[in-house]
Amino acid sequence: MTVAEQVQQITAQLPPEKQIEVLDFVSSLQNKTVFLSVVSHRTLKDHAAFGSWKQRQIDAVNYQRSLRSD
Repeated sequence: MTVAEQVQQITAQLPPEKQIEVLDFVSSLQNKTVFLSVVSHRTLKDHAAFGSWKQRQIDAVNYQRSLRSD
């Protein structure tokens, strides 16, 4: 018996209100899985701020040091 069949068998024995809870839980797991797969495919290069200082003639390391020295 597969896991899906086991879940179906157990769920069928529950009262309707508990079946709704199981459905809600499974839906939340599905949404979480979809969200995580979308998030995991993003890189820093996709971020809007990436490359925003490219045109500036500033040494980023020196700029950072000056900020930290204040």
